[in-house]
Amino acid sequence: MIVFPSASPIFVVISPQNRFAMIRMFLILLFAFSMPLLWAQNPDALHEKLTNQRFETQRNLLNYRFKGGSGEFERVFFQEVNYTEEARKNCIIGVVIMTFTVSCNNEISDLKMRNPMHHGLNEELQKFIEATEGQWNTCQDEKYTRFEIPVLFTLEGTETNARGLITLVGQSPGFSCRSDNYFMERFEKFRNKGKKMKALDMLDH
Repeated sequence: MIVFPSASPIFVVISPQNRFAMIRMFLILLFAFSMPLLWAQNPDALHEKLTNQRFETQRNLLNYRFKGGSGEFERVFFQEVNYTEEARKNCIIGVVIMTFTVSCNNEISDLKMRNPMHHGLNEELQKFIEATEGQWNTCQDEKYTRFEIPVLFTLEGTETNARGLITLVGQSPGFSCRSDNYFMERFEKFRNKGKKMKALDMLDH
């Protein structure tokens, strides 16, 4: 038993059981208050972790539903998808997120593309998804039917921090394309000047 003197002649008595309970509560509170601070100090690490988790979820889903698994899915992708000449010459770089449904009876539907790239790349992705018809496994639960596949299109020699579950690297167009840093610097410049629309336009590149 531990006895602490107080400011008055009365002593505060803490039993071993209460002492351990107080220590446990202190550690819980310390953890609860420190985690948001750690996340705030290192948002890039948190984003990286969440991205890896999303990618792993999609790989596991492909391993279950696609015949041959995620590796075979990527093989078909590289066989079907080409970096179009128009996209290369226009330095089109970025991530297209394909969302689509493959029912438990293997019917492909509801193909959509978030952040479409145009210049023929959307058509390449659509051709790829159509090429997977007949290569899916059946399932018993509808929760295994929805897919969200990020595809990164990038060019040789161009710096980008973007990531995709699948990455297609196109041949350099023969000149330097602008990097992520260029557009971020332009974004900050327009934002500081109060030109919100122009700033947001920089994020679309």
